[in-house]
Amino acid sequence: MTLGEVRDKWNRRYQERAAEGSVPEPNPLALRFAGEVRGGVLLDAACGLGRGIAALVERVERVVAVDLSEEALRAARRYWERQEAAAGKILWIQGDAGRLAWPADYFACVCAFGYTDRDFLRQAARITAPGGLFLYQGFSRRQLEIKPELNPDWTSTPGEIAALFAGWRVLALEESDEPPYRVSLAARRPQHRKEWNG
Repeated sequence: MTLGEVRDKWNRRYQERAAEGSVPEPNPLALRFAGEVRGGVLLDAACGLGRGIAALVERVERVVAVDLSEEALRAARRYWERQEAAAGKILWIQGDAGRLAWPADYFACVCAFGYTDRDFLRQAARITAPGGLFLYQGFSRRQLEIKPELNPDWTSTPGEIAALFAGWRVLALEESDEPPYRVSLAARRPQHRKEWNG
């Protein structure tokens, strides 16, 4: 599937959600670790309607929200512009989070929910600030057992995800026991390079 086809697929999906009046429900993993986020800038990668934003907007000073789908961003903007907690805080970017150049050591928290893009996940370890938090949820490889047509590149194992954040303090690394099978990771980047290298 080309990038354009992926964008079109998500545009159709978010047009349907907008017609249904969908609002962003806070991501449960982000809610669980909201207390670990202390100011700074949040990156909500492949934000959709903003499930990471919904959980963390009050914990940060600014938000960068990026999504490939113009429809997702249009619906998210409409919703978040009416929310007092988000007033003037959100920068919206239409694009592929895995192909954008992000500054190193910048984000206090990076969220990637439903977004298993290896290029982006490799960047996440570099762009999260020392002491910052990375939150991830995506399909487990086990999801292919019940949905074989799913693109295997959109799946992972707990070990694969944890390996990308070697040396970080893992707060949670889980794989769901029931479908839809998902892998979740919450990890904090060490404050100092010495800590990171052991």
